Amino acid sequence: MSLPCKYHPEIKGFSMFVFRTIIWGMVFMVLSLFVGPWLATRFDASFPMLDIGMFRYAGVALIAVGAPLTLYCGAVLLLPGASRPAPYDAGGVFTVAGPYRYVRNPFMLGVLLTMWGEALIMSRIAMLAYALIITWAIHFWVLFYEEPALKDGLGHEYERYRKAVPRWFPQFKRYKG
Repeated sequence: MSLPCKYHPEIKGFSMFVFRTIIWGMVFMVLSLFVGPWLATRFDASFPMLDIGMFRYAGVALIAVGAPLTLYCGAVLLLPGASRPAPYDAGGVFTVAGPYRYVRNPFMLGVLLTMWGEALIMSRIAMLAYALIITWAIHFWVLFYEEPALKDGLGHEYERYRKAVPRWFPQFKRYKG
């Protein structure tokens, strides 16, 4: 029999890790999608705009996919559902819901798609450089911090999920766990 999270300090510690990750993810999303682009455009006065023609409107499509994906994943992470408890009090239960069945990092993928969409629409060298740096930072944060912590906290179940579901490029086969 499993006791509630508050009686297991090791599970409570992991639940707090998940909660902190969600909160910092939301803060990071706001900073990377609003504050970062605003700052990037302040530093590019000496650079000309890029002439990428009609390709800049591909940014609209990226934002149309990325922004709703980010918002939906935020809701999946924050709101408890019938098949998943609240992530900050999960009691060590590993659940996979929504887009997480197709790609391991849909929240961050949505942030990246939205940011690259902004970069294409703005067509500014500083914004494209900013998007590249943030993409690199997110990838390495996931690779060297988030995934090892999830593996340590969730063990075999997460390892099986990690092997079955791609990190960044969605698969069309649904993960059934």
